[in-house]
Amino acid sequence: MKTPPYFNMEYDMAEAFDYVIVGNSAAGLQALKTLRKHAIDASVAIIDREDLPAYSRVITPYFVGGKTERDNLFLVDRDYYNQTGVTTLFGRNVVALDAEGRQLELDDGSSVAFGKLLLATGAEARQLTITSDRSSVLRHMADAEKLVELMQGAKSITAIGAGLVSLPLLSHAPEFVEKHLVVGSNRILSRMVDAETSAILEKRFTEKGLQLHKQNDSVAIEEGDRLQLQLASGDCLTSDMLIVGKGVQPNCELASAARLQVDYGILIDDYCCTSHADIYAAGDAAEGKDFVTGEPTIQGNWMTAVEQGENAALNMMGKTCAYDGSLKNNITEVLGVDVAAIGECMDDTTQSISVHDQSTGRFRKVFLNDQQQVIGANLIGETNDAGLYYHWIRTRSKFPGKQVLSGTNSYAKFQLRMA
Repeated sequence: MKTPPYFNMEYDMAEAFDYVIVGNSAAGLQALKTLRKHAIDASVAIIDREDLPAYSRVITPYFVGGKTERDNLFLVDRDYYNQTGVTTLFGRNVVALDAEGRQLELDDGSSVAFGKLLLATGAEARQLTITSDRSSVLRHMADAEKLVELMQGAKSITAIGAGLVSLPLLSHAPEFVEKHLVVGSNRILSRMVDAETSAILEKRFTEKGLQLHKQNDSVAIEEGDRLQLQLASGDCLTSDMLIVGKGVQPNCELASAARLQVDYGILIDDYCCTSHADIYAAGDAAEGKDFVTGEPTIQGNWMTAVEQGENAALNMMGKTCAYDGSLKNNITEVLGVDVAAIGECMDDTTQSISVHDQSTGRFRKVFLNDQQQVIGANLIGETNDAGLYYHWIRTRSKFPGKQVLSGTNSYAKFQLRMA
């Protein structure tokens, strides 16, 4: 194995690599692919606590709901890492980072030295203070496997938190199952869509049988043949299992202990570099510039993680490449309803324009800044045109007019005019 020339002799007992990646999900895998594309002969190691090839967390709700097999979650197989000449340290935890010494300490007492390091450590699901053996978050494969077991034979399911964990899991549960959703705020998907879009979705979901408990929270669980969930409102929900979807917390402990700059996440610049010149970060642990607002943020979506992983890898190799900034880009299906939220689409946006076809349920809403540029969009119904709105935002295009929101015919005509 090639040993980089910049390691100190005092660390030569550690296994040494040109590049080390901590994390094997969207950002880590994309960084690995990018490194191998441009630096074929470099020594590369990837470390992850799960002893598994990279898999898609986005489609784990389909697995939990029995809509796809476990094997279909994997993005690559174990042979991929062997074929690309990458050293895998899977099933291992990094317990310490010596930034100046360019060395990682693993939970088995071994050490790994690096020339350049990428922290793609992701985030952890927030837990409830009250627990039960019949409750689970969804973040890792073990969580998904537990939820599969819990869902077997369940007649009633309660989920806490109205985001992109609880809603998809309820959506993919069997149709006959009674579904409850406990929401702390006054509406669902409050961090993803604006109030008007949320209200339309709530109506559609409740028509599908979802029972909403808004501005509420769990205060106690009583165990028995079934779970008795006590709510702050005084109501009691009887369920067979509990899904916890209260958001995530970025994994910043390593960076913080190594005295890298950390706010909510690991702070990165336009090159995905941290406050240490040889250490980069990407994905759900990295806090970088939002494309629309310019403010530091963590988007927490798959596309951002992939983009940052690639950008970080290019800059680690010295291919100076600025990242324009991350963009919200969530496209999903919940209870048979297609939903997309792209860019900045909150209630306090300067201007918005919407079209709602009550007969089809198709809804389009665009959000504009003072210069009439598109900065965000919410879509309900068929979302094949989501890429157009994404393009408008990324190119800082001015909104061409309300006619393009009205339907597929207007959309097609607009595309022809642009050709």
